[in-house]
Amino acid sequence: MRQRSRAALRRAPAMPPPEREWLDRAGRSAHPDGMAGHPSRSYKSTPMAIIEAAERLFGSYGIEAVSLRQIGLEANVANKSAVNYHFGDRAELIRAIWQHRLPTLEARRKMLLRQMHERGETRDPHAVARLLVQPNYELLDAQGVHRYTAFFRHALRWRQGQELRAREMGTTPASLEAISLLKDLAGDIPEDLLMHRLRYACCSLFDMIFDRDCDVAEGRPVMPEDAFLAEGIDMIVALCLRPARHPRPV
Repeated sequence: MRQRSRAALRRAPAMPPPEREWLDRAGRSAHPDGMAGHPSRSYKSTPMAIIEAAERLFGSYGIEAVSLRQIGLEANVANKSAVNYHFGDRAELIRAIWQHRLPTLEARRKMLLRQMHERGETRDPHAVARLLVQPNYELLDAQGVHRYTAFFRHALRWRQGQELRAREMGTTPASLEAISLLKDLAGDIPEDLLMHRLRYACCSLFDMIFDRDCDVAEGRPVMPEDAFLAEGIDMIVALCLRPARHPRPV
């Protein structure tokens, strides 16, 4: 039952069993109201506990579907006002997740970018698409689940999310260069159309990643990881770089 596996993905146990069995053992209500009462975890700080809890819940249910109080419960924070105290509002909490994750993503993207230049791959559409999404794909939680991509797919769809991420672009020059490389390949595709395509292509890939995690949780057969990621990159190239119906004027 997919419903069961999705519920399992929404909560990681305190002590992960070997391999992926933890997903089958992690029972939980499929509704955010049932999120209290999970095993306690050790965190470096209350803000970090809140950030990681918010990432999990936003990734499972969506940005608007989870209350700040529910996030506090998930983080095992006794003070009901702790989320507001540390972050103020939902938008600032989203920014905090990015500020927590982007340095790791940026470091990996810089490494891939350097390798691309060394190999002369900056005009290779598939290499550019891989540069855009592979660091996100590689970012896993302690149980090997793609919590960040699950969060990011909802953040990209959230109206305020696009603006908030744009504010952080100055801190991620490798991401800016990756997008610039994609624009260089776009020919006469208007920039606003290209970015529209990229947004929804990434959302589709991140949905695929979430569903694959669910299939793994159920014990269903899944495509080998390398083939799965290659298929996703092929999809991004096809969606982003197909000719425009109304090309940009020369």
